[in-house]
Amino acid sequence: MRSALIFKYGQILFEPSQRDLQRIVWKETNNSPIEIYQLNTYGTVTTPFLAMRVLKALADAEHQDFPEAAKITSRDMYMDDILSCATSLTLAKRLQVDVSELLWRGGFELHKWVSVANPEFGSGRG
Repeated sequence: MRSALIFKYGQILFEPSQRDLQRIVWKETNNSPIEIYQLNTYGTVTTPFLAMRVLKALADAEHQDFPEAAKITSRDMYMDDILSCATSLTLAKRLQVDVSELLWRGGFELHKWVSVANPEFGSGRG
């Protein structure tokens, strides 16, 4: 089974106590004044790493309620795609619901569910 995460880096906010550490110092020309910007959301070169770290933390936090879905989120996700497998259509549909619910709790949404083995698979939340 495969799915894609609707992922907007701007939806992940920095912890307010850490925002002061995320500053950009900018000077347009040599004669212009220094401007200081404080980042509230991700948007730097390290964004993909930080996004994956947020998803890992979410999986860890929700592991109690969704043990298998947490494993899939931690192990079978790369950037905004999940590529995993299940031994039956019934299990795949249960995992689809659980992974979707786990990520939904963090404010993320999955879409474009597909299965090589069963074209009926794409229905359900996500």
